[in-house]
Amino acid sequence: MFLLVVSHPLGMHAWTLSFSEMAWVAGECVLLQITPLLLAVAWYWQRPGAAVRHSSCLFALMPIGFAVAVLVFRGSGMHLASSDFREAIREHLPRLIAFFSWGMLVPLLAIAVYVAIGIRLSKLLTWWLTENPLAVRMLSFTATLSCTAIVCGSLLWLSQGRSEMLAATHAQITRHPFNLLGLNVDIPSKAGEQNDPDQRGAESVQPFTFDLASFSDSVSSRMRQMRMNVVIEPTVDTGPAPRPDVLIIICESLRSEMLAPDIVPHTFAAARSGWWLRQHYSGGNATSLGIFSLVSGLESIWFYRSEVRFAPALNRLFRQAGYELGFFAGHDDWGTFQMDAFLSPRQYDRYETEPMDWLASDRRSIAKTVQFLRKPESPHARPPRLAVLFLYSTHTPFDVADAHARDQPAASADYPIPYPQSWRGSVWNRYRNAARSLDAELAEVLQSDAVIAMLGDHGESFLDDGTIGHGTKLSRVQTRTAAMICAPHLSSREIRERTTHMDVLPTLLGAAGIELSLPGQFDGLNLETATLTELQTRTFSISNLVGRDLVLVPPATRRSGATFGTRVEFSLLDNTISPRGAINAQGNLSGPGDRGLLRDWMEQLVR
Repeated sequence: MFLLVVSHPLGMHAWTLSFSEMAWVAGECVLLQITPLLLAVAWYWQRPGAAVRHSSCLFALMPIGFAVAVLVFRGSGMHLASSDFREAIREHLPRLIAFFSWGMLVPLLAIAVYVAIGIRLSKLLTWWLTENPLAVRMLSFTATLSCTAIVCGSLLWLSQGRSEMLAATHAQITRHPFNLLGLNVDIPSKAGEQNDPDQRGAESVQPFTFDLASFSDSVSSRMRQMRMNVVIEPTVDTGPAPRPDVLIIICESLRSEMLAPDIVPHTFAAARSGWWLRQHYSGGNATSLGIFSLVSGLESIWFYRSEVRFAPALNRLFRQAGYELGFFAGHDDWGTFQMDAFLSPRQYDRYETEPMDWLASDRRSIAKTVQFLRKPESPHARPPRLAVLFLYSTHTPFDVADAHARDQPAASADYPIPYPQSWRGSVWNRYRNAARSLDAELAEVLQSDAVIAMLGDHGESFLDDGTIGHGTKLSRVQTRTAAMICAPHLSSREIRERTTHMDVLPTLLGAAGIELSLPGQFDGLNLETATLTELQTRTFSISNLVGRDLVLVPPATRRSGATFGTRVEFSLLDNTISPRGAINAQGNLSGPGDRGLLRDWMEQLVR
């Protein structure tokens, strides 16, 4: 028990805790050791000699387990005991081996050292208690201290109530050993209390009901209409208008803050000459969801319907308009997260990928894209072309060219993952340097007279939401990206209203002068023709990689306080629809949510 109390977050945070909080944490530590105590007693009854020598190791299991739980939460935002973590391990762990770096071994090495020290301390403590003449006296003192902690913790539990205590432990997750049991998964700040004054009322507490049979029929009808959306050929009298080349540049994990003159000067100049999308969101918090939304013009909830995922509207419609399509990437594992449905040789006339080699393979992909888009001497020597360029060197652990490592101090490529808060500044500098290095390589391609869209596939967290990386939380930093669209005919414009990846396809089709039979079949808007009211009053969803969660981002007129949106468990595979509550910008539950918003969005979805 002493080991659990001293070596756990109580020891790390004691100077920030009140006496009652310290008593509650101590009570957690003691209560968690009841299980190994019972195991030790049972072992002693069966094998006394072995129990005396080795049973002390049992008391190191809980502190070791909690240390691992803290490590998991710091890296992923998921509890070790949660279903989300089990699903992530089952579905995604084998796919993440390609992203291994030696820095990932540092936390594992620390855990190994912690295990060794913990077991040794347990053995020394057992030896001291059994061999020292003061053993009985000290054992009595320890028992008294333990009982005091249990009593204090129990009194706090009874006086404040279970929901309040769970809310408190949820607010400071890494302080409380009870999180090892997964007791605090998805507990709002105060369970059952209407935290958001603008969301109080009967609607927020009534069970959510919806006509699921009618909704399912409407979803099927909507998918049929998607396939009926085709390019309208120009009339014979006017003839086909010359169409511009189109280039889509997708930069891995590129946050909105990176679009700045001191970081990406070439990209920033292009953004200032065209449309700078100041508040742009991905379709999800992972690459698969973000790119799907780009190539379909749809919200990422459609990703899991294979009829939609295997029929990307971008490829079909641009090909109908006479375009040649090319895809270029310094990364070749698109089947890992089911992206080969819309990123494969069958979808493109020229498809060139290679094994990941960070900045070096990005350079080669950029060179191939420049060659693909190079204008022939005769303007009619080839049809118009669309190129999709995916760049990977801004993915963890970020690749940096020595000439562009300006922000210092910067972490090396083998920084520990997950890393503590003290490392954030140096890792952030490395990320900035990686973006700067990539921008230097893009200088030539950004000078093209094509219609160019450049954006991140999703965001990235640097402990902003308590986690590292992406694909783990529906937080603002994991879903918001840099974005810009430029073209010779577009005048300079800053779009400060919220835009999303699903807006890119209808906007590029409009910029290329391509008319459609059913333009309203996209979830996204053509930003060139969308009105301010349309941008300000719409609700859209952002999907989570793990599980079936999404966040509904409300219109500007319905936002309140620090609420980011309403979290919903939702799936078009079996029509799962379950409101989970409001979440804040860090992706944490903060209130009951807006069920009216969910109903409005579902009606909009199958309009």
